[in-house]
Amino acid sequence: MNDDFSDLEVELKRLRPCAPSSELQAHLAAALNRPASAYRPAFPSRAWRWVLGSTAVAAAVALAFVIMHQSEAVKTIPGPTTRSVGKTASEPNTAATAAADLYQPVSAENLLYESRDEGLITLDDGTAAHRVFQRYLDTYTWRNPHTNASLRWTVPRDEVRVVPVRAY
Repeated sequence: MNDDFSDLEVELKRLRPCAPSSELQAHLAAALNRPASAYRPAFPSRAWRWVLGSTAVAAAVALAFVIMHQSEAVKTIPGPTTRSVGKTASEPNTAATAAADLYQPVSAENLLYESRDEGLITLDDGTAAHRVFQRYLDTYTWRNPHTNASLRWTVPRDEVRVVPVRAY
């Protein structure tokens, strides 16, 4: 032990806790004489009310999101229409509307962000090969030429490659 703290440790060993007050002893005695059912909170307790309330709120938010998403999908996706033989000038051209809603691929990018050599392995035919693990992030971009709106889709991709080892 360190000599600098030996006096402090001796002093700490001599310390003893003081006796509990008479109020605390009376409170503990009264609590110990209560029946066991007095310790169980009535259902639902505050914690359960909080859990049930937050679950209900989360369900309401999810339901509102689904309803809003479905109403947007109905507005933006043109459905099949029937036309009469005699068109009027006020009817919109569905072919032009459908062409305006088409997206065309613009670019595809592959970002390699992790690569590791997992060592030598032996293939079924007895040849040696390196096993290489690579992790990519693929990003595809689509654009509507009429509205200039764009859509970007990012997808993670893992590859495991087996590279044969050649002897020279």
